[in-house]
Amino acid sequence: MPSKTSGGASGGPQCRRQLARSTLARIKYGFAWVYKPVLDDGPSRAFDSMAEYRRWCHEKLPPYLGYRIVTARHAAK
Repeated sequence: MPSKTSGGASGGPQCRRQLARSTLARIKYGFAWVYKPVLDDGPSRAFDSMAEYRRWCHEKLPPYLGYRIVTARHAAK
C-alpha cells in the first residue's frame, strides 16, 4: 500500500514531468517569493555582532516572522 507522503500511484507521472523540466525552470517555479515587512522595505543592513542583529529583529520585525529572542519563559512552552 503506498504511503500518503510518497504521492501514491498518481505521484509518479507528476514527478517525471517535474524532472523533465530544465534546471532554470525548476528554480523559477520551485521558489515562492513572500513579502516580509521591514526586511523587504529598506536597504540592506549590516550589524557588528549577532547580538545586535537579534536585538534589531526583536524590536523591529513583526512577531509572526519568527525573529524573536527566546526567553526562558517561552522556551518552556
